[in-house]
Amino acid sequence: MKDWRPKLSSIDDPIADDSWNYRTEDGTQRTSRIIIGRPALTPDGKNWYCPFPFEHVTRGIDYAFGVGPVDALMNAMYFVRRRFYEFDDVTPRAKAPRAKRPAAAPRTRAKKRATAAKRPRQKA
Repeated sequence: MKDWRPKLSSIDDPIADDSWNYRTEDGTQRTSRIIIGRPALTPDGKNWYCPFPFEHVTRGIDYAFGVGPVDALMNAMYFVRRRFYEFDDVTPRAKAPRAKRPAAAPRTRAKKRATAAKRPRQKA
């Protein structure tokens, strides 16, 4: 049987993008990025799908399907909502830990140069 599902490697038109900090069932603390892509028609033109990768939860990009764009989006959000209640201590809008950068020297503002002549105004 041929796999008819879309094969996306990235989401170019996200409608939502967030990172959650949470604790899993085994007590592991994690930060995961969740991206919800814009719903699109399936290749047969009959149904719709909504792509969403959920870091540490899905294997790459997963898809929610529906009979219309809102139905597909609702199904994707239902998946995300279930994970919200499944995990403990969920904190939306969490920032993923980043490597510390060395402190940069403070920037100074450049002084504006005086112009020799002003441009004449154009009549309307």
